[in-house]
Amino acid sequence: MEVQIISLIIALLAVIVGPFAVNWQNKKNHEFQFRTLVQERWVEKLEKDAYAFLNSILEWIEKYRGIMDGSANVDNPNKEIDRMFNAVNSSFIKLNLLLDSSKPAQIDILVNMIRIKDIVNKKLFDEESILMLRESYDIIVDRVKTVLQIERSKMTKIFK
Repeated sequence: MEVQIISLIIALLAVIVGPFAVNWQNKKNHEFQFRTLVQERWVEKLEKDAYAFLNSILEWIEKYRGIMDGSANVDNPNKEIDRMFNAVNSSFIKLNLLLDSSKPAQIDILVNMIRIKDIVNKKLFDEESILMLRESYDIIVDRVKTVLQIERSKMTKIFK
């Protein structure tokens, strides 16, 4: 008789508690998938926007002097400068929105982005400005690599 009562209690617990346990586990699995997906998308977006910013800065460094002194074969120099200027500023905004100012490597990226943006906005192109642009560019490349490695290693650890 006691065995039957114990069996009945265990069966009732399994029927009542089982669905709650399964539901809880499903909720945790969905939350895990969502967080992983969001982090993966953020890494992809960071990579894309950092590339756009760095590419626009490189174009600015390489073309601006030629446009200003007339050695570049450009139909409308002012239009080309405005296009490059807009590319730098729009990519700056996109990248700025992605970065977190509370993380050291990302702070370095932000600081150097601001240095670059200030030079571009003032349309400076002397030797000192070019040197600062190239230094900031190299620092940003290095820090973006670091951030991407950190974030990808976090995602790898999640799956272990």
